[in-house]
Amino acid sequence: MKKLLLLDGNSMLFRAYYATLYTHRMTTSNGIPTNAVYGFVMMLNKAIDIIEPDKILVAWDAGKPTFRHKQFAAYKGTRKPLDEELIVQFPIVREYLDAAGIKRYEQEGYEADDIIGSMAKCCNDIQTTILTSDRDLLQLIDPSTHVLLMKKGLSEMELMDEQNLFDTYGITPSQVIDMKGLMGDTADNIPGVQGVGEKTALRLLNQYSTVENVYAHIDEVKGKLKEKLEKDKDNAFMSLELATIYTKMELPFSLNDCEFTGIQEDVNGFYEKYEMRSLVNRTKQAKNEKWPLKEVEHFEMFDIEDLMVLPVCTQQPYLDQQLYGFMIPKDKTIYYISVENALEDTNFKKILETKEISTWDTKEMMHLLDRYGFKWNTFNDDLHIAGFLLNSTATDSDAVLEALHITLPESFHDVSKKTKEEPAFSLNREQALCHSLTQQLYEKKGEILQSLKEENVLSLYREIEMPLTRVLFSMEQEGISIQESFLDEYGALLNEKLETLAQQIYSHAGMIFNINSPKQLANVLFDELNLSSGGKKRSTSADVLEKLRGKHPIVDDILEYRKISKVSSTYIDGLKKHIRSDQKIHTSFNQTMTQTGRLSSSEPNLQNISIRDELGKEIRKAFVAQEGYHLLSADYSQIELRMLAHMANEDHMIKAFNEGLDIHTKTATLIFNCSPEEVDEHKRRIAKTVNFGIVYGQTEFGLSSQLNITRKEAGEFMKMYFESYPKIHEYMNQLIDFCKENGYVETLFHRRREIPEINDKNFMTREFGKRAAMNAPIQGSAADLIKIAMLKMDQALKDANVNSKMLLQIHDELIFLVPDEELDLMQKLVKETMESAMELKVPLKASISVGKSWYEAK
Repeated sequence: MKKLLLLDGNSMLFRAYYATLYTHRMTTSNGIPTNAVYGFVMMLNKAIDIIEPDKILVAWDAGKPTFRHKQFAAYKGTRKPLDEELIVQFPIVREYLDAAGIKRYEQEGYEADDIIGSMAKCCNDIQTTILTSDRDLLQLIDPSTHVLLMKKGLSEMELMDEQNLFDTYGITPSQVIDMKGLMGDTADNIPGVQGVGEKTALRLLNQYSTVENVYAHIDEVKGKLKEKLEKDKDNAFMSLELATIYTKMELPFSLNDCEFTGIQEDVNGFYEKYEMRSLVNRTKQAKNEKWPLKEVEHFEMFDIEDLMVLPVCTQQPYLDQQLYGFMIPKDKTIYYISVENALEDTNFKKILETKEISTWDTKEMMHLLDRYGFKWNTFNDDLHIAGFLLNSTATDSDAVLEALHITLPESFHDVSKKTKEEPAFSLNREQALCHSLTQQLYEKKGEILQSLKEENVLSLYREIEMPLTRVLFSMEQEGISIQESFLDEYGALLNEKLETLAQQIYSHAGMIFNINSPKQLANVLFDELNLSSGGKKRSTSADVLEKLRGKHPIVDDILEYRKISKVSSTYIDGLKKHIRSDQKIHTSFNQTMTQTGRLSSSEPNLQNISIRDELGKEIRKAFVAQEGYHLLSADYSQIELRMLAHMANEDHMIKAFNEGLDIHTKTATLIFNCSPEEVDEHKRRIAKTVNFGIVYGQTEFGLSSQLNITRKEAGEFMKMYFESYPKIHEYMNQLIDFCKENGYVETLFHRRREIPEINDKNFMTREFGKRAAMNAPIQGSAADLIKIAMLKMDQALKDANVNSKMLLQIHDELIFLVPDEELDLMQKLVKETMESAMELKVPLKASISVGKSWYEAK
């Protein structure tokens, strides 16, 4: 059957604009914004890859009043004016469609929805797919028409047919209209029945099927809902009409006029004109046929110079993945070998053991190969890490693929979600995903590596990030021992505290209610107890409750209840489910999930265990060293301030660090104009807050809030600080100017952080961009330092031939498992290695502590 792809042009361009506004801002060298057009092209290309259509039509609103405005003058009357940067891209995207050879159409008096509806209903003998982010179009679903619904960003799409629609919302396509009739649509200013939301509308339709039938049985509806329905009956039926897509337009073209044989070469001229040169290669590749997939039982491919191997496996945490096979590209063919055959194939195993390997996720491959008994030589390239280094705002797999202009049949998000929801793993789906990814990565590898070189991050990639994958793999394999009995005991203690607090809260309230329900809690606080929180009357968020402290004893108890409840759920329940059969927790360390380049931890996150809050700190007692061992903690001291002193070349701060002075006391003497002896704890605390606030680009308002002082006082402190450390002020201004001109800042090792917000038209967004520009080079350089320290520590452990192992990295802290007999040696070795990891204008200092638990070692 032939395939027709219908695009809701306005909906897609809106989504493209807002999805890329802060993550992929683009303008030409003469200032023409193009981010929406770029996003539109990416979504269209992905839809083409998924659907493989024979015909395409892009429908647009004509921008004039439609027949619906005659029915209801206020239709779409609440919409805000469009951003000027979006308006100018409407003609540009039409220019793109013309260059690409894709049919487009708009007609005064009608909307794009009506064009799409009329086209879909006149083509019942062709498989039609509608690409949109507008749920109104779900009403057009029928056996020959599906909707590819945009869910998030540019890449997350969900194909909706009659069954999926029913499974998701419990309604049929025609009931989409009835739902709008009852609940209205704020986006289009369709009134509906006031006070009826989606849940109520769905419940009514589940019971009565249609709006007409709801009103035919209005006497069966009870209470306030009946009153609402009766009051807005006319609006309900008017809304029903407004929400109905007109499907009988007489279109002045035929299906044959929408013929699609591929993106036309003329589009390359468009890409050159609007400086989207990276898409030129994408167009040429799109015209190439997909490489065939050939399944083999064994390999005879020793002449492979550029070996790329991707695993076909379940999308789960590393240690839970099931491996099905491998894909290797060669001579424009993708070869697939099952894991069973690979284990028996001496040729394949020899390839792994003798060649340098490229892949998408090196640590994933290491874990899979190790668990299934394969040996390997070395991993030369990890294209996920490479792609991330080129696009620091892309902090998940889908975003990196988007940035690299790689489109897949499904997103990684969709596959991992389905793997969790569906008991049966779909090997065909995973093979299709891996097949497409393998080909496109192989074709783009040279371009990606060349871009690393051009952006001066190749050495960061080769010398830090790639070697670190092996170190992190070893740490993840080792894991850290955890005492489940302690978690049980501490959990029981927390539950006792929660029960006591709950009884106190009920007593204060004079009633029993669900403390975790914001609605019930708001009723108690604002209705029963008549507390007032200013503008946010019904909010029970933490910031609102903090402002209510002291107004009633229930508030302190609720805040304490929430804190204990969070510790219990996050750390007691959260950690216990990750304890494996070896009585250890094996967290995953991620190199591509923070824009500053810091490692993050997941499954579970061990970096969010508080050291300041005593409740959270107690959790560290559960992490223990087995008999005959100790845990050793090595923590860099004030590393970001030392980085700031070095990078700003601030003489006074450099001198203070080199003389071993307490930097917060030194800063206090400068901003309070006093001697060190006159610096008390209060003055030192203020100086410490200012020191770290400057690193994070803190404003006068932020400093005044943190210290609970006036903005004028905060301004005076900052003025004195910058007068005392003039080169820091100069350095921060240079960072902001550089970022405004280039759109990014970089670390000592040229790690880039893209900050498109720096030139945003919104003041608050620009201010965030400035703060990020000031902080990212410092925090990012500190992140690079700890990675270098990890690499040097790994080598030092090997050179010393010790049995000690590196287990965890927690921000600026490294945790080691050390045999008792190696404690003296390791304390000296770790301190020396970490303090010599990088040569700065100030000394690096690492504090060392040991204990039988992480709590004791910290």
